[in-house]
Amino acid sequence: MSQGKTLELFHHTDYGIFSNLKDLNQPIEENLPFHFKFHNLTENVNNVLSRTLDRYLLHLDIIYVRDSVLAALKETVTNTIKANVKRIYFRELQADIQNPLVYKNKITGFKKSYLDNKEKYEDLLFKNNYVVLVSFIHNKDAIRIRVMNNVKLSPEEVDRINQRIEKAKSYNDLAEAFMEKGDETEGAGLGLIMTLMMLKNDGLGGSSYRVESQGNNTSVIIDIPIRIQKENIQLQKTEEIIGQVDQLPTFPKAIQDIQTTIDKPNSSIAQIAEMIKRDVALSANILKLANSAAFRRGGKVESLDRAIQLIGLKELQALLYSLGTKQILEEKFPAFLAIWEKSNQCAYYCKLIAQRMGMQKDTVSNLMSAALLHDIGEIILLSLESGKMSKIQNYSASKEIASAISLEEAAFGITHTKIGALIAEKWNFPELYSKTMEYHHRPLLVDEQYKEIIFPIYLADTMIKINNEEAKYSEIPEEVLKFCKFFTSGDFHSFRTKSLESFEASS
Repeated sequence: MSQGKTLELFHHTDYGIFSNLKDLNQPIEENLPFHFKFHNLTENVNNVLSRTLDRYLLHLDIIYVRDSVLAALKETVTNTIKANVKRIYFRELQADIQNPLVYKNKITGFKKSYLDNKEKYEDLLFKNNYVVLVSFIHNKDAIRIRVMNNVKLSPEEVDRINQRIEKAKSYNDLAEAFMEKGDETEGAGLGLIMTLMMLKNDGLGGSSYRVESQGNNTSVIIDIPIRIQKENIQLQKTEEIIGQVDQLPTFPKAIQDIQTTIDKPNSSIAQIAEMIKRDVALSANILKLANSAAFRRGGKVESLDRAIQLIGLKELQALLYSLGTKQILEEKFPAFLAIWEKSNQCAYYCKLIAQRMGMQKDTVSNLMSAALLHDIGEIILLSLESGKMSKIQNYSASKEIASAISLEEAAFGITHTKIGALIAEKWNFPELYSKTMEYHHRPLLVDEQYKEIIFPIYLADTMIKINNEEAKYSEIPEEVLKFCKFFTSGDFHSFRTKSLESFEASS
């Protein structure tokens, strides 16, 4: 997988990027490289890189490594740009970056200077033609991603990167990486180790990530084999968590009886209301649901009969899965309330997305119920492993990684999505719900028949994260956006802003 020495590059002004491709959607062919050159990692550049990676992984049917490879690519590009900025910083100080002693003395002020003057440095990268070149190429055995800049790294910088690569290889547990208290002077360190741990957990360890120096150029190589051998390094922890799922009680028979009665052709609202009234907690939860932002239609609902009437019997039948789950989990697991509130917001956004898509009423009912249920596995993990989960979520938010699934796998050997699917199977929920729980963070892996439920839930979840500055639009797969009728970033951001305003007004 060699690179050509000279490249004819076309300037795609709409994206602020140069490429050897006249058409950025050019079909992927074996041994045909895609090259992209840019100065800064803007949202448009992020979009191009993310979409290109998705196209390669889908083309070669290894999309399941998307989270870890995308995180590694973003981390590498960010660190490569920082390496370019350092040349400007040292030149301003009239200091020799290649001198190890000078480097050690002068680098201490770099991180603060870069953060305080980011716009200035971004402008100087352009004026001084410091660039990053990202290349994608594949053959029958592997994809290679090369991230190159046009500067020679100092011995200190190379040592720093290699130390972190070796450290990541030595860790058996993500908790060890979180305990890392290494030198953060340059603003890199834990980020690289964490992304390497994500790659390792996805079977991309060993030589999959390495640094090469060639004259005045430095490259980071990410190799992704087509046939990946993945092993679970956290089997004991996985068994402990699954044990908690096994100890959950069976799904409430009273709720199953209500669902069965609703199925009968002669059932009435009055009859169903009478059955529900025997369960005070269930009655209260249905009233709360009818008055929530996602389900409210007009003024406040005071009576159970009216709540059922507004929701509808068939819709209620689907929602009883989430209400029964709420009854079981809310007292046992302290993380329940926060997840339930977030899931209500997700359901509200899903309703608006469904309207945009022109979705049929029955499908909307299933979508709303699935949205309320989709994160029940996270309730378990947050309650059992609150410390590690907090660190994973903080890291994911700070790096703007929309999905922390690969980190969960590295820490626990199992994800909240898989835990949710196991709970759905234990309670004999319809397959739609178990699929939603398992794939709502990895929508591109799901079968065609479930896309109309899982794609909107993934998108609604990501909207919430973007609102909280924990994710970026560029991370959303293009297939999901198009499926949900979003064709430009402007369309999406306008919809997201209006949805947040209407949710807050309704809450």
